[in-house]
Amino acid sequence: MRKMIAVAAVLAVTSAHAAEELKFGDINYFLKEGQFNVSADVNQSYEKNKYNSTTLETRGVIFSTQFAYAYNDQFNTFLGLDYAYDRETEDKTTGSNADVYNDGLSNPFIGANYRLMNQNDASYNIDFGAVARINIQDAERGDSVGQNSKDGNFVDSRSSLELNARMGRKFDIANEWQLAAGAIYFTEGETTLKNIAGETELEDDSSFDLFVRAAYQYRPVNEFMMSISAQATQVGEAESDVKNGGKIKSDSHMDLDFRFNVKYLITDNFIARLNYGMSRNADYDIKDQGSNEELKNRRENFFGLGVDFLF
Repeated sequence: MRKMIAVAAVLAVTSAHAAEELKFGDINYFLKEGQFNVSADVNQSYEKNKYNSTTLETRGVIFSTQFAYAYNDQFNTFLGLDYAYDRETEDKTTGSNADVYNDGLSNPFIGANYRLMNQNDASYNIDFGAVARINIQDAERGDSVGQNSKDGNFVDSRSSLELNARMGRKFDIANEWQLAAGAIYFTEGETTLKNIAGETELEDDSSFDLFVRAAYQYRPVNEFMMSISAQATQVGEAESDVKNGGKIKSDSHMDLDFRFNVKYLITDNFIARLNYGMSRNADYDIKDQGSNEELKNRRENFFGLGVDFLF
């Protein structure tokens, strides 16, 4: 009887830690030693907001690429770059102002991930990561008055460093989840507002953002996957000094992002992906050199296609 109880206890512990194999395409998948991953996306983006009484709509195509390499089963690094094409902002209130383009390259990013725990050896996968975005050119924001316009670019004026932690598990052949949290520190930077009457130079102060994210994926068969995620970001208060005098201050606010992906495993190392996302973001106030402004009705959507290659 004692032997039977001991065997039962061992089986119970073993089954408690037993986990489904993580496969390419799973949201908790971690590159194995020597593996190289290339991903690319092309998404049609749409943004709409109301600045005081002026309604603005922005449309464009965003190309995103990322390259990752695993030095071993616990550590990988990656780098990436986004490019905005034909990103056009229209004044929908009067329709009389010229369109403004803010497109081109974004700040490139580099990063690393470390897997502290693996669900095959413990109850969960636990990862830690870091992502650095590097400002490579001066940030410029376009403007228009009547039929006169000046275009800007797509870069952020500030470099940033993100630290994050993730925990997840694939608990049966079809279902898995992941939770993540992180903080993003933005350094100081400079922005040029390309006003029609003359350029305005801003010195942007540093700030902090905090985020939490939950994700779930359903994989009923090996080739087909559906995943959803929701992220809440507390955007920190931001302040800029106008070089000719005055300040511009934006209040802290909450942004909510929702993502949906459908993925199909075409071959063992090639995935095609359908992307959809939407954001429902809070209104916030802006104090612009003594005047009170408001940015509200902030909505964002995107949809597009992506691919993942594993070598």
